[in-house]
Amino acid sequence: MNIEHRTPNIEHRGTDAGHRTAADGGRGNRRPTVNGRRGTGGGFGIVAAVLLAAACAAPAAPVTLKFATLAPEGSAWMQTFEKLKAEAAEATGGAAKIRVYPAGVMGEEKDVLVKIKAGQLDGGGFLGNGIARICPEANALMFPMTFRSPEEVDAAMKALTPWLEERCRANGYVVLGWTEVGFSHVMGNRPVKGLDDFRGAKVWSIPNEPMLAALFKTAGISTIPVPVADVLPALQTGLLDTVYAPPLAAVSMQWTGRVKYRNDLRLAYTFGGLFVAETSWNRLPEEARAKVLAISRRLTTELTAEVRKSNAEALEVMAKAGIEVTHATDADAEGLRKVSDETRQRLRGDLFPAEADDRIQSFLKDHRGGAGAAHAP
Repeated sequence: MNIEHRTPNIEHRGTDAGHRTAADGGRGNRRPTVNGRRGTGGGFGIVAAVLLAAACAAPAAPVTLKFATLAPEGSAWMQTFEKLKAEAAEATGGAAKIRVYPAGVMGEEKDVLVKIKAGQLDGGGFLGNGIARICPEANALMFPMTFRSPEEVDAAMKALTPWLEERCRANGYVVLGWTEVGFSHVMGNRPVKGLDDFRGAKVWSIPNEPMLAALFKTAGISTIPVPVADVLPALQTGLLDTVYAPPLAAVSMQWTGRVKYRNDLRLAYTFGGLFVAETSWNRLPEEARAKVLAISRRLTTELTAEVRKSNAEALEVMAKAGIEVTHATDADAEGLRKVSDETRQRLRGDLFPAEADDRIQSFLKDHRGGAGAAHAP
């Protein structure tokens, strides 16, 4: 608000100097006048100053940040959002408020991003494909067969996420936290160990998911694109006999009730994150931003630990259900990695920047050749 403060013409006019008495302490019988009229001791100026000071001291209006997610009510993701809402409001004295739209009510992740750009939403919880739209560099870390163990993932994320966050900010987003989705395991109604087994199976592919589609094409593996929601009936009817997913997702979607085998090879790693548009983020006071960021980072780290534990428990559920584990040989694993490397080289500069690929490959080379070598199978 453009407030123009004008100082009234206040003059102090005394009585005749010769009429000063001891009663007025020698100051003279002076009374202020405003614009030439006798006043009451400058009351207008005092009131104006008080009102101006009160306006300056008034707290800023609360800022509400609106987020959307595909996660359903009651899920670990939504539990994290609920904690963030409560803790952010308390820590900022109500200056920061969080509103969450769950279960895809705002559309798919691509729809949410359109609404963020239009100012209808401020941010969201995104998974693999959604993150890649915000930060294409992230695809280099989620490319199939890139990581071999959780320990390798943790080391790489620690080393590379600061750079990824810089890239996100360059694209207009602030990362409030990263979290794990997990390693996808191959499972189905027939044992699948290597490339030949894949080529003889009815393999599922996610529509419009380019990286695994490119990998399967390079390997000469035919796939059947089916929306995630239709995978279970496709397994029931025999349209599909081989699928892949993190264990927790496979159990939650009841796919494990329709498969007999699981390959212990980790096909691909996926992570998620909580993002907010930088323009929305900057609406918060600086002190509030620091508090909300610290809370969000802590909560998403806790969520990663919870998801990792849940994935391990899901593997136990699968074992108790009688799902047999098939073990890929070194030759099987190497064959898949060779195809992955060939595909990755072809997609450099397309699905992810070459710089991102250089960074992750350089890190893995150093890590596997150094202290991390003992942990890599």
